[in-house]
Amino acid sequence: MTRRRPTRRDQARQVEVFDPLALGNLQEVLRERLERAELDDFPPRDFLGAGVYALYYVGDFDLYAPLKNTERKVPIYVGKAEAGNSSYGEPASPDGFQLVNRIKKHADSVAEASQTLNVTDFKVRYLPLDDAWIVLAERALLREYRPVLWNTVMPGFGANAPGSDRQNARSIWDTVHPGRPRAGRLCNRRFTLDEMRERVRLAVAASILEEGDERTAAIEALEAYQQRPLWRPKKKHERGPRVVVQDQPRFLSEMARLGLEIPEHRVVDNELDPTGDPEATAERNTLVAEQLSMELELETEGQLM
Repeated sequence: MTRRRPTRRDQARQVEVFDPLALGNLQEVLRERLERAELDDFPPRDFLGAGVYALYYVGDFDLYAPLKNTERKVPIYVGKAEAGNSSYGEPASPDGFQLVNRIKKHADSVAEASQTLNVTDFKVRYLPLDDAWIVLAERALLREYRPVLWNTVMPGFGANAPGSDRQNARSIWDTVHPGRPRAGRLCNRRFTLDEMRERVRLAVAASILEEGDERTAAIEALEAYQQRPLWRPKKKHERGPRVVVQDQPRFLSEMARLGLEIPEHRVVDNELDPTGDPEATAERNTLVAEQLSMELELETEGQLM
């Protein structure tokens, strides 16, 4: 039997076809475009538009020093401001102050935390965009610079003011950087200040590494750093005080350090898992769920085609 000689097509190499509209490629383009923007003062002068932005720390606060002393320029926080959607399907207005107003709101928070921070210790990059690209661009920044310190490991910086309920936990951001009047009136549910600072060190060390196995291992070590929770609100089916203390020595020590009033509470000794806390859930979602959401979007697009 005569064997067929390989054809030129059989011998040709397979070269990856570049799809400029693939989600990963769009994210890379958006991230690179933001990084080409000049660093501006914080807050910047007024400009029009919605879009994404990144804050960079350039001051002397000890925990953040590695961020400014490395060639890999890593933002301490990234965010977005959308133009807004009309319930009647009309296009969002691109000529508002959505993006600059959002950045200025952050500057107000920093100014209130004057014990540890100064607005002059920050710079900002921003990229005005059409609303269609804003969420995608923010995701690209979160994935590129993960864990993005103030988005994940130190939640609370960009949150809106809580209500007056006495069960409000003080966020990690407000614990490390006290001063905002809106800070909760109970200590953080998950960590003491010393434990928070240790996690910040782990996060900063991971942030400044280039993408690769070492960085992945550093982020895994960060996620693995957990402690017994200090307290939680009572559950709907429970009776008694609204505060349930899970580690009384650490809870009382933190409340005393913060100068906060000890509320009526109940002590339990058999609850060790911190993963049910909403702050922990939000952190894990930002750290590890981006790839899952991307895969889900791709799967959905395939079903709709």
